Amino acid sequence: MIEINLLPREYLKKPFSFAFGKTGLYAVAAVAGVTLMLIGITFYQIHQLNTLEDNIAKARQRAAMLEKDIQLVDALTDVKGKITSRMVAVERLDSYRSAWVRILEDVARNVPEFVWLGRFTEEALKDSIAQPSQEGDKQKKEQQPAVAAAPTVHSAEVEGYAFTLNALASFMIKMMRSDYFDEVELVSSDEVKFQDHKAYNFVLTCNLHYLSDEHLRDLIAQARSTGGSQGGPTSHRSLN
Repeated sequence: MIEINLLPREYLKKPFSFAFGKTGLYAVAAVAGVTLMLIGITFYQIHQLNTLEDNIAKARQRAAMLEKDIQLVDALTDVKGKITSRMVAVERLDSYRSAWVRILEDVARNVPEFVWLGRFTEEALKDSIAQPSQEGDKQKKEQQPAVAAAPTVHSAEVEGYAFTLNALASFMIKMMRSDYFDEVELVSSDEVKFQDHKAYNFVLTCNLHYLSDEHLRDLIAQARSTGGSQGGPTSHRSLN
């Protein structure tokens, strides 16, 4: 069967057609290129994020390891400081060993009846440097050998108890007469009770005079070398 369409051309049904020109091809190519670029950037950023996460994890592990090392170093530093302070204390005690024996013997002799000591503390050192007398002979100064200045005056604090104020006064007088102590002062005296007995808790401050064995030997050698020319005995305090 043959069908003939006699309608005008403008009324005829046109089939659907889609045609790309050069401009459309360029646009499609540009969109595809941008899309590929965005995909590449996205994958690159994901890779960078994964790398940063790995680095962060490694850094945290390293920080944990270093924290243990830091704690170990701090502990060793603390131990080193304690050992150093003990060594300094031992060297100081050894240097002033004989002087302290004489000092404690003198203190024991000075303690009267009805008095007992609870604490004897050596405080900050004072440098005792002898100033030359203006009336001294210049030739006498030149003949004396130079001895290194040593800290010979030390502040000390004594705490104890006394049953009577007379006993406390006697103790202070004996300390003032000692070759090792001067400027003895009563800081405080508080009345306390031991069971049914009344006593006085006292605190004294004083200047303590002594030298290390090394400086003591130097002064003895100096006194022996200058004793013949200068004459006169050497005082007991200057050698202790």
